[in-house]
Amino acid sequence: MISNDSRLKERVKELNCLYEVTRVAWESNDLKAIISKTLEILPDAMQHPRLADACIVVHSKAHSTRSFNKTKFVIEESLRLGNRNFGTIRVGYRNSKPKLKVRFLPEEIHLLRTVARELSLVIHRASVEDEKKKLQLQLQHADRLAFLGELSAGIAHELNEPLSRVLGFAQLIKKSGPLSEQQNEDLERIIKASLYSREIIKKLMIFSRQMPQQIVKVRLNKVVSDILYFIDVRFQSRGIKIIQRLDPSLPEISADEIQISQVLVNLITNSVNAMPKGGEISIVTKKSGHSVSLIVKDTGTGMTSDILNKIFEPFFTTKPAGKGTGLGLSVVKGIVDSHGGKILVKSVVDKGSAFEIQLPGRHAKKKK
Repeated sequence: MISNDSRLKERVKELNCLYEVTRVAWESNDLKAIISKTLEILPDAMQHPRLADACIVVHSKAHSTRSFNKTKFVIEESLRLGNRNFGTIRVGYRNSKPKLKVRFLPEEIHLLRTVARELSLVIHRASVEDEKKKLQLQLQHADRLAFLGELSAGIAHELNEPLSRVLGFAQLIKKSGPLSEQQNEDLERIIKASLYSREIIKKLMIFSRQMPQQIVKVRLNKVVSDILYFIDVRFQSRGIKIIQRLDPSLPEISADEIQISQVLVNLITNSVNAMPKGGEISIVTKKSGHSVSLIVKDTGTGMTSDILNKIFEPFFTTKPAGKGTGLGLSVVKGIVDSHGGKILVKSVVDKGSAFEIQLPGRHAKKKK
């Protein structure tokens, strides 16, 4: 039987533990640090601190003291607030002294319950803060996209007219009469640069939703075949092999054929840029439930998780300055979103990337 002096000492330890846990919980917003400090404090408040270990499980992730897996006598409390269950908190004793009769005191059980209640409030507070930060980031991202859309639309309109004149006059000069070899070469450079610039403007207009969609019945396999007819030979010289696996029973989709072609060209170009030493690009079409999938897979350099999180951001590029606009994949996402589809991406560094575009079939109900 425990003496009054011992009970008093235990009570002092418990009160110290509660004070420290409460102080740490409300002085810091770092949940990981709070859990770590609680794991340090809690065993010292037990009747046999040298034999005690603790474990806190939050959102299925376990944090514990070094020897918790050796404990044999354990008490446990849920980390709960209302109907929300965040995890558990456990304290246990290692049975390193065979003659020791381990029995948890009512005060220890009460202490654990109180600490669990305090931690539950902290975890709830951290969850609310996380949700708040996520919403703020989403709002900032939406504002930034809206601004970029307006900016892109303005730039596209300002450049489109003078560029059309440059291209038109260059083509007229070429047809007007005999020119020297040097003049022909210079004009060809002007025309190529103008056409390239026009493609960039087209991407800007698609990104800013300035080009109206022309929704028609589209055979995805035909789009793939038509695009590859023009680019297959060009890429063979770079040591790139294109493999097609097209589902012959693929149903039609309702889409803007030009925009879907743009998606495919951008994904293929992305794969080619990821394979400077050559490799393979696999283009697959298949039916998945009510959706139709277009998959472009390469054996290129792949991407790190940091890059993968940014690839759809407008103007983000890993290319050197002047070598890329950073619009390709953001345009792809804009087109896919506007068609009610989604994009799945998998990538492994030094092994390659795979982009799967899922588009609703013609008779699939679009989500409102």
